[in-house]
Amino acid sequence: MKTIVFTVLVSMASFTGFSQDLSLKVSIQDIEKSEGVIYLSLHDNENSFPSGDKDALQTGKIENFDSKAEFRFTGLAQGEYAVSVFQDLNGNAELDTNFLGIPKEPVGASKMTSFGRPKFAKCKFLLSEDSTIRIEFMN
Repeated sequence: MKTIVFTVLVSMASFTGFSQDLSLKVSIQDIEKSEGVIYLSLHDNENSFPSGDKDALQTGKIENFDSKAEFRFTGLAQGEYAVSVFQDLNGNAELDTNFLGIPKEPVGASKMTSFGRPKFAKCKFLLSEDSTIRIEFMN
């Protein structure tokens, strides 16, 4: 009986050691217009990134901000993630693009440093502890 109780306790301790509840703070800097809503989506795979909010792991929005804004994703496990953001200036809750598909509203993504459609492979990062990432809009 002691062996069974010991085995159960060790198993429970091992299992809880692997469960994680990490958070990711997204800091958006140098916002030119403090209007509209900023939409964020967190992705853990290339199939839904950068759009596909319905398939995103988590989404969020920021309604009150000035030249900076912050949002925190919580309840995350250790793993690879990428974040995409856009500022909805006209209130239609969609990223507006021109006839070529180029965004007409500010957009950004984690680790994005140049114009062009962001790819998960270039924008992903490893989350292994509570972290903060900084995103700048590509206008």
